[in-house]
Amino acid sequence: MIGQIRLIYVMIPLTVSAFAVYGQVHLLALNLLLIPIFLRRKQDYLTPIIALATAIISYTFFSTQIPFSNEFVDDVIDIRWTDKVKVDGGSLKGFAKTQTGDVVYVIYRLESEREKEQFQSMHIPSLQMKLAGTFKEIPESPHPYSFQMASYLRMNGAVNLFESDMLVEVRHANGLYSSLSAHRWSVQQRIERLFPDELQTEAKALLIGDRSGMSDELAATYRTLGITHLFAISGLHVGLLTYLIRVLLIRMNIRMETVDTLLVILLPLYAVLAGGAPSVWRAVLVTMLVLLTATGKMKMKTDDALALSAILFISWQPYVVFQPGFQMSYVAAFSLVYSSTLLSRAQSPIVVAFFVTAITQIALYPILLVHFYELSLSSFFVNLLYVPLYATIILPANILLLVLTYIAPVLASISFTLYTPFRVLVEEATFFFASLPFQLWTPGKPHPLFVTMALIGSLVFFIKIEQRRNLFYASLFLLVPALCIQFTPYLDSTLRVTYVDVGQGDAIVIELPNRKGVYVVDTGGVVRWGEKDWRTPEKEFEVGRRIVLPYLKGKGITKIDKLILTHADSDHMEAADEIIEEIEVVEIHIAPHTEKEETMKEVLELARAKQIPVLTVSEGATWSNSSISFTYLAPDEGIYKGNDSSLVLFMQTTGPNFLFTGDLERDGESKLIRDYRHINWGEVFLKAGHHGSRTSSSDAFIEIIRPTVAILSYGKDNRYGHPHEEVMETLHKYNVKSYSTAEDGSITISVNKGKYVISTTRN
Repeated sequence: MIGQIRLIYVMIPLTVSAFAVYGQVHLLALNLLLIPIFLRRKQDYLTPIIALATAIISYTFFSTQIPFSNEFVDDVIDIRWTDKVKVDGGSLKGFAKTQTGDVVYVIYRLESEREKEQFQSMHIPSLQMKLAGTFKEIPESPHPYSFQMASYLRMNGAVNLFESDMLVEVRHANGLYSSLSAHRWSVQQRIERLFPDELQTEAKALLIGDRSGMSDELAATYRTLGITHLFAISGLHVGLLTYLIRVLLIRMNIRMETVDTLLVILLPLYAVLAGGAPSVWRAVLVTMLVLLTATGKMKMKTDDALALSAILFISWQPYVVFQPGFQMSYVAAFSLVYSSTLLSRAQSPIVVAFFVTAITQIALYPILLVHFYELSLSSFFVNLLYVPLYATIILPANILLLVLTYIAPVLASISFTLYTPFRVLVEEATFFFASLPFQLWTPGKPHPLFVTMALIGSLVFFIKIEQRRNLFYASLFLLVPALCIQFTPYLDSTLRVTYVDVGQGDAIVIELPNRKGVYVVDTGGVVRWGEKDWRTPEKEFEVGRRIVLPYLKGKGITKIDKLILTHADSDHMEAADEIIEEIEVVEIHIAPHTEKEETMKEVLELARAKQIPVLTVSEGATWSNSSISFTYLAPDEGIYKGNDSSLVLFMQTTGPNFLFTGDLERDGESKLIRDYRHINWGEVFLKAGHHGSRTSSSDAFIEIIRPTVAILSYGKDNRYGHPHEEVMETLHKYNVKSYSTAEDGSITISVNKGKYVISTTRN
């Protein structure tokens, strides 16, 4: 007898094919994991046959759908914007579809402030444009833990980046999608016009799925507490909205079958209005299938309904499998479905809520670590408060307030007056809860082997719990992978020095063997030129949050033993405050008299608030850790002279030595030569002073130091012309091999047992 076809076993090979086509082909081997399952389902012959056919057909089909990449090609393209577009500073940027159906990321440079204002007042996804420009090379990321433009394009179905500064033609687009998108935009405009400022960000996120207005501080707060999912439209929102509409229409004496049919038609339209995120479509598709089952038009188990929704989604947009939202949405949903027996044992709503949070967090923790490098420990308890709060008060209140702005504006105004203080109080409490210590586990991005162990361990844990096995025994399957992920860095005897690519600036991370210490020399920063104008982006680029912090968190670094700020130039220390806010810093080293510089003011104030000792150090200060010693060779206690007052740190190891010179220029180098002419520099790695400027790395200095390797940290196509030709000629003259962050990305020197290996992120 042929058993029932289980759609989960069709979904799996489909998902694997999408990963293999858009990722690495050897992932197809994951389909072999289905063989033991099929061997246990001996009476079911049809499902494995369909699964095999799905694997072959889907891989073949998806392979034909991969878009072609254009680079350095001048062209005129005709595009239609999607909802993922915005006016940001002096640019109009986002995803658009060409006439051939390809997805392209487009950046259009606005001509004037007037043109910017015109686009800000228009619904851009309703526009079709003809643009003249060039297909550009996709920017490479500074390191593996920072934002990856190529991955971002891939997970949105694009491989091309097109830049334009010439608008050839613009016209309005027609169609159902444009109409629905326009309605969504009108709701957004209504919220911005009528809702109080304190409520706008939340209302746009909960009602139309627009989280672009969320500040970095608020986003970090929600991540710390593990409640980011409440700030997005998901199954909770779709379920509540469906329930409210269903109850309302039934009370209006409309037949239940008619109501359910109407909802099946309206829900996809709502998914578009809500922004079309994976969690929205998953909830909408599953709700539609449940409603169809309720009307008797089809019969399906919940896991099959989930699987079918995923099959439809992936078949439509195979690249969606790379989106964190898609992965987390379906893994969480399946984990709850297959834990129904466990949930049924709960005796109270509070216990059920705790089980739901615990199950989803345990199931999702490998995915969260892969994408975000950290996990909220407080979420297990915080969600017990916030899920009911959002489900029963905040979400219904936002829906009601929006409706009132249409039907009873006066009542809406009164309601805002009553609701806003309550919401402000909740936000203040949220920030307070997030400020409490020891809430985040930040082990870094785990090795693929440990990710696999964690996924399998989570699955086995749930199986053992379902079988009513001993909790301690079952927990071992969770703890072993987690402990491996946590303690691997402490078992690594390698010294690592990484020159992080922060553009035009310096940031160096020193990781001692076995994580006995972590020192950061400079943090990078952005040098701001002129006053802000209409071209200034809404969220200005922050080196600390975008580059340095992701590197530290990706490596699992939660404590910096010494933060060394060589001098007071912005490109060396402007991002220090961003790091201090999120990473524990034991002490800060600064050069003499730099505490009086204006650029240092914010850092020092934050250090005082966090009670971090700030030590003024100078020539002769020294310390050691195991077999590694550190000595400051400069500056002296004299007046602050800018670049020539940079802290110069000499690190001696059992292998090569390292010299960090900040922005030291020729006068400072000359003093260093006079004072330390007879020092045994050994095999030394030199961080070239002042980004390769002709004012540093003099012939006399390089002749004395005779570095094995010179590292130059500068930004690609920088306005200063770094590195200067004279410096490169000097290095070549003395056979000094050079690396640069602009060309090589982040550069890591790994030292173990006296031998070293140099690795870069762009080779």
